[in-house]
Amino acid sequence: MTKLSTLPLIATLLALPAPSHAQQAAADALFDSARTAMAKGDFAAACEQFRASDKLDPALGTELNLADCEEKRGHVASAWELYRTAQEKLGEKDERVALARSRARALEPRIPKLTLTLASGAPKDSIVREGQVDLGSGTFGVALPVDPGAHELVISAPGFEPRTIQITLKEGEARTLSVGPGAPLAAATVDARPVAAKPPARREPATPAKSSGRALGFTLGGVGVAGLGVGAIAGLLELGKKRTVDANCQPDKSCTSAGVDAAHSARTFEIVSNVGWVVGAAALGAGAYFLLSGGASEKPSTAVSLATDATGGRLSLSRSF
Repeated sequence: MTKLSTLPLIATLLALPAPSHAQQAAADALFDSARTAMAKGDFAAACEQFRASDKLDPALGTELNLADCEEKRGHVASAWELYRTAQEKLGEKDERVALARSRARALEPRIPKLTLTLASGAPKDSIVREGQVDLGSGTFGVALPVDPGAHELVISAPGFEPRTIQITLKEGEARTLSVGPGAPLAAATVDARPVAAKPPARREPATPAKSSGRALGFTLGGVGVAGLGVGAIAGLLELGKKRTVDANCQPDKSCTSAGVDAAHSARTFEIVSNVGWVVGAAALGAGAYFLLSGGASEKPSTAVSLATDATGGRLSLSRSF
């Protein structure tokens, strides 16, 4: 059976990682948008944007802004944890340590505490889930800090139906809740009635080799077009990067940071362009063969191998009959 390795290759080429400065730019844009949303009082949107910015480019300043945002929208437990985490990361000489410490202490009396206990007769391996967070057996009997408001807890255990509990907590409230899963799952019943014998499955006629050959030809043709497209696009991007290099580098080969980044990107796009053209041309050639031959009674085998180095890509195509 013919094995095609070209399709995963095209997907890999299209999924090349973006330069790190693109992530930095996105993080900065999210941070600025979050500050604007904060000024307008849209704390829900601001907190999500601060969190997304910190995920792209982790920074203590962003985490402190996120803590302030969570505090303003009433998520005192989340804000308290963020302030405490920032304290651990900041050096003692950092003037922001005192601010984070004082804000965390001021929030402590406002944080609701929920203590979960296992109900009598409930399985020892019961699990409590809230959203995407699993609370294992080690949390039973511990006063857990939670945000004020409504919470939905799902209690489950192997062999038992899950049980959902709704609970609402106010600021500063402490509550103990006994939990356990639902009823045991019923054992599967076995139907003892005799089962009528099924007629033998009807065999479908084998697909002619000619039809499969033409289908393979069309597939390889599509891969070839995709490869050529990748090569063309990468070539255009390479030309753009080379123009940036020319504008930011001197004849003595000294370059600004923008020139260095552009030079690295140009080499990457050159490799992608070369590989795309080679793969596209090879796939189109193989596809044309299958379409013109229509497939043979003895199936030929096709092997495509690819190797890349700092100068570009090399591809070899071999066939045996």
